[in-house]
Amino acid sequence: MTSKPNPDLVYTKIEEIPKIVDELRKNFASGVTLDFEFRKQQLKAIYNLIEENRSDICDALYKDLHKNETESWFTEIDVVVFEIGSLLENMDGWLKPEIPDTSTQPAFMNSKFEIVKAPQGVVTMISPWNYPVRLVLAPLAGAIAAGNVVVIKQSQISAHTSALLTSLLSKYMDNRVVKLVNGAIEETTVLLKQQVDHMFFTGSGMVGKVVAQAAASQLCRLTLELGGKCPVIITNLAESKAKLDIIARRLVWGKLLNCGQTCLASDYVLVDKDIHNDLVLSIKKAILEFYSNNPKNSADYGRIISSSHFERIKSLVEKSNADMVIGNLEEWDIDDLYIPPTVMDNAKPEDSLMSDELFAPVLPIMEISSMQDAIEFINSRNLPLAIYLFTDDSNVRSAITSRTRSGSIVYDDTMMHAGCNNIPFGGVGPSGVGSYMGKYSILNFSHQRNVMTNSLNFPPKKLDALRLPPFTGNDYAWKKFTSQAMISPNFRFARSGIFSYYLTFIPFWRTLQAIPHIVRAMIRKD
Repeated sequence: MTSKPNPDLVYTKIEEIPKIVDELRKNFASGVTLDFEFRKQQLKAIYNLIEENRSDICDALYKDLHKNETESWFTEIDVVVFEIGSLLENMDGWLKPEIPDTSTQPAFMNSKFEIVKAPQGVVTMISPWNYPVRLVLAPLAGAIAAGNVVVIKQSQISAHTSALLTSLLSKYMDNRVVKLVNGAIEETTVLLKQQVDHMFFTGSGMVGKVVAQAAASQLCRLTLELGGKCPVIITNLAESKAKLDIIARRLVWGKLLNCGQTCLASDYVLVDKDIHNDLVLSIKKAILEFYSNNPKNSADYGRIISSSHFERIKSLVEKSNADMVIGNLEEWDIDDLYIPPTVMDNAKPEDSLMSDELFAPVLPIMEISSMQDAIEFINSRNLPLAIYLFTDDSNVRSAITSRTRSGSIVYDDTMMHAGCNNIPFGGVGPSGVGSYMGKYSILNFSHQRNVMTNSLNFPPKKLDALRLPPFTGNDYAWKKFTSQAMISPNFRFARSGIFSYYLTFIPFWRTLQAIPHIVRAMIRKD
C-alpha cells in the first residue's frame, strides 16, 4: 500500500502566496469577523463539512494512513465535532470581557477596567500529516471563534486528505476568512515570510525552530505544538503481576494507535527490574489480543505514512543494540509501508532508538532500579509532551510530578487526556509553546486587551495634580508620598504579620489608608 502523490493536490503558485495573505489582511480590516453570529455561521460550516462528508474523509484517511473508520471517528472526526459544539455553546461567555479587581489601588477607584478578548488578525496555520483532519480543523475552529482570518498550509505528505480538505474548505467556508496554501518546502518558506499576526504550527521540533525564527523576525504571536520522547514509568506496584495486563493493554493501545505516529505516543518504557520480564509477556499478550498473530492482515492496524519514514525507522532499528523481543525485520514490507509491532528490550541511554522521537510502532524498554533513576533519566532529556506513570505509591506520584517537567502528566493511563476538550493541550520548552482546545483556544487566538475608562470630572484638579509636574522642591515633596499611597500602597505593617491579617476583614482598607493623603492634597493651596 505504498502512498503515492495525489494528483488532486495542486500546489499553490509561489507568486500567489503574498496575494492570498494580503487579501486576508484586507478582509480582516473590513471587520467581517467582528460579528459573533458570523463566526458561529463559520463554525457551523465546519460542522456541516464533516457531517456531510464523513465517508469521504474516512476514505482519504485510509488511503494516507490505513486508518479504519472507527479510529478515524474516534481520533479525528468526532473530536472536532465536539470542539465545534463546545465553542458554539460557550463562546459568548468565553469571549465576554473580564472585570479585574483594582480595589487595592485607590488611584483607580473611579476608573473602569475591562479585559477584552480581541482577535489578533491574520493567523498562519501549518498542520502535520499524522492527524490531518483533527489538527487542521480543531485549531481552525478556535481561531475562527476568536474572530481571526486564517491561511492554512496542510501537509503535502498526507496528500489524499489534504486534497479533500482543500476542496471542502473552499466549498463550505467563507473565502474572506479562510484560504489555503498547498505545497512543500518552497511554498512553506514563502508563506513564512508573509507578515501575519500569529503563527500556529504543529509538527516536528526541527521545523518548529524554523517557524519560531520566522515568527521572531516578525515579532508575531507564536504557538508551537511539537512532540518529544514521552516516557512511560512503571514502578512501585503492589500486586504488580495482576495489574501488568491492564497496564500493557493501555500501553500498547497508546503506542500503536495510528501505527505509533502520534506526538503523545509512549516513546519508551522505564520499568522496575523485578517486573520487567512479566511486562514484556503482558505486552505480547495485548498485541496478540488487539491485532492477532498477523497484524499485517488486521483491519485495525495502520501503516507508515511514506517510504522515507519507513527507511528512517528501519535504519534506527538496525543500528540499535537492544534486543528485539517482539517483531521481526523480515516481516517489514516497504511496498505496503508495513512495520509490525516491535519491542526492543534492554535498551541503553545511548542507543539509536533513544536519540529522537521515534514516531513509529517501535517501543524500547529500559530497566530502572529506583524512582530516582527514572527522574534523573527523564531530566537528562528534552522536556516531553507527556509523562505516563503507573504506580500505587502516592509518594512516587508526588515526586515525579514535582521533580520533572512536561506538557502533561497522566497517572495509570496513556494518551486519553488528549480527548478532553476542556483542558489546555500543549507542551513546554522543546515539546511546545502555548496551548489550545475549548476556552484555551479562545485565549490562545485572542489578544487580552486592557480597556481603561476614566472620568474628566474626577479626581478634582488638586488631587489630580499629584501625578503632574513639577515634582522637585519642598513645596511638592508631598506628591511623592501621596502618589505612593494612591497608586502603589506598600506600608510594611499592612503587608505582613498579624495586623495585616486583621486588615483583610476591613473592606477597602487600602483606600482608607490613603484618605489622609487625599485630604492633604485637597486642602493645599495652589
